[in-house]
Amino acid sequence: MDKQTPYISFSLTTHFSIVLQTQSDPNMTQSTEFGKSAAVAVSAAAAAAAASASASSADCSTDVLLNNFQLKKKSYRVLLHGQRVVWERLQRPTKSAAHNETVKTPLPDDVPTTEQQLGSNAPPCSYGEHSHILHMDDIISVRRGDTKQASLQPPDLEEPPADAKPTAQFLTINYAERLSKSKVDCNRWQLRRITFYNADAYIVRQWEVQLRARLASSPASGQRVRRLLVFINPYGGRKAGSQTYERYVRPLFQLAGIDATCITTQRANQIRDILLTHDLSCYDAVCCVGGDGTVAEVINGLVFRRIRELQLDEQRPAYIPRPSLPVAVIPAGSTDTIVYSMHGTADVRTAAIHVLLGQRRGLDVCSVSNSRSLLRFCASVLSYGYLGDVAAESEQYRWMGTKRYEYSGVKAFLSNRGYDAELHLLEEPLEPETPQSPVSVCSEPPSVCYANCQRCSIASSLQEQRSSLFPTEEEHKEQHHHPKSLAPTASLNHELQLSASETALLRPRPSTLPLQQSTPAAYGSDLSLRSGEQWKIIRGNFFMICGANITCACARSPNGISRYSHLGDGCLDLILVRKTTLLNNLRFLLNTAGRGGDIRSLPFVEVYRTRKFNFRTLNAPQENYSIAGSRQPIAQSNSDGINSEYSSWNCDGEVVTDLDVTMSSHCQLIDVFMRGPHSYSKPRKLVVSSAPTTPASSSDNVYCCCKD
Repeated sequence: MDKQTPYISFSLTTHFSIVLQTQSDPNMTQSTEFGKSAAVAVSAAAAAAAASASASSADCSTDVLLNNFQLKKKSYRVLLHGQRVVWERLQRPTKSAAHNETVKTPLPDDVPTTEQQLGSNAPPCSYGEHSHILHMDDIISVRRGDTKQASLQPPDLEEPPADAKPTAQFLTINYAERLSKSKVDCNRWQLRRITFYNADAYIVRQWEVQLRARLASSPASGQRVRRLLVFINPYGGRKAGSQTYERYVRPLFQLAGIDATCITTQRANQIRDILLTHDLSCYDAVCCVGGDGTVAEVINGLVFRRIRELQLDEQRPAYIPRPSLPVAVIPAGSTDTIVYSMHGTADVRTAAIHVLLGQRRGLDVCSVSNSRSLLRFCASVLSYGYLGDVAAESEQYRWMGTKRYEYSGVKAFLSNRGYDAELHLLEEPLEPETPQSPVSVCSEPPSVCYANCQRCSIASSLQEQRSSLFPTEEEHKEQHHHPKSLAPTASLNHELQLSASETALLRPRPSTLPLQQSTPAAYGSDLSLRSGEQWKIIRGNFFMICGANITCACARSPNGISRYSHLGDGCLDLILVRKTTLLNNLRFLLNTAGRGGDIRSLPFVEVYRTRKFNFRTLNAPQENYSIAGSRQPIAQSNSDGINSEYSSWNCDGEVVTDLDVTMSSHCQLIDVFMRGPHSYSKPRKLVVSSAPTTPASSSDNVYCCCKD
């Protein structure tokens, strides 16, 4: 690199500095739009600093760094402004460009003011068409080194003294990027790194200090994990949980400086027992490496732990409390429907990268109870009939590995059993009373859950507002003695400017309402009506009954069995498949396998959006209603297969044999590390905008083949 001229530092306050480096080579120039935006950023920061020179402190995010670096032996101008790192290659001026007096620039005519540039609600700046933009939320780690190889190593726990003379000339930024232009799987994320070189070690140190300071002050940084408890299931799925963690996950955790404590499980329910009995105060989150059953065991352990901490009755809790620790999921199972529904892919690196980035979303969890007590919690699907038969039958063929599901599925499909049942469905009052697919005929079209989902965001914000509008969990006991209407009034809706769908989300959820009933024998199955609610009774002979908490998508079924189910809206989809012919059953399976299929269009399928339903078999003896009688899954013990009169429940891949079951949804009961999937669509033609803007993060690309 050419000889560098000294950089200039203007210290206007104790916490504010602008570092500029003058251009050393007159033959090198930068694009007009990048230069203008950099100049605007620098001038805006200088103006803001001068205005606040008398202040005692200032935010480090207002600092601006602008220097020349070498990247792969080519010169680049690099700008650090706000929460973005922007770099663009320096181009030599051509003769044709020198004769042009006017140069068209994509920058807007009106230059943003200082307040717009530095305000929290300011619109994004505009940069050049060929600028590379990296958001702080996507940066994993930063390190400098004397050599390029040294800068690629994981960060040191001990920092060098501040007064030591810097010698490092290489600066490496490790960041995550979504493969938005991939035609195969645009939801996959990958680790990227970029190494800058500057002969002035003081400039490299200044950049590292500023980058780390902004990472620490960014909103996402407060959610990033430092100490993590990891459970590895070596027996789930393909029995590659340990290899998956060591090969793909551990290097990423080390790169991000995460202190992970790993426990390899040796028996069933070991995770649940550890979460219930051990001290977890030193951990920021709990991670599991395994399939859907492992995820369900972690969620059950955390929720029941919270119930014990609040000294609630585990068999009949008055309400379902929210666990304090978030959950990270690394896929290592057979289908991994939970991970696929959260990220849109079952890629291991993608799931691990979301743990590093730290961004979380609330995930609905459903409670499953019988007439006597609370059984367990369900994270994905609770299914009776076909899927229940597959789960129970496959328990006898575990030696076959993942092939046991295919064998058991074909066997149950050809049997084409039907089961008599009665369901009491708690419908949403704003949805029309149609027997088939009430979600599809609403005034608002059905929406697919995606990253930055509006429906889930509304549910999250209203969940916080509900604490002041409705009784809290601690106040419910007092509210029970002094009842009053919990339904939002028309004046309240007008004051909050809520739409019809938002008003439905605003109504109190089962998580804030009691589960204990007036009589011990009716626990979890109370059919009394609350304000604005109604129960619908459905009887019939069914091939399959599913309560889907999420889409239940996987690689073989990209849309899942419940395409329009949301991750955090406080509702579940009840799917009823009537007993019919084998041909119709084949149509149902084909609709769930393709991207263009929709089971709601089938005449023998009914889909209901609900918050709670109760199931019981017809003509079943009272003593057979609760065969299991506990929260632990019990597999079929008879060697001849499944009983032809009654089926079993498939709860997150485990078998439950109760015949009287109530399933209730609890809105965003637990936090998980995810940003949400992106809905795949055919790649669109690239249209170069006249005014390219800075995305919110490097994952939000205007040329993405995914439509949000």
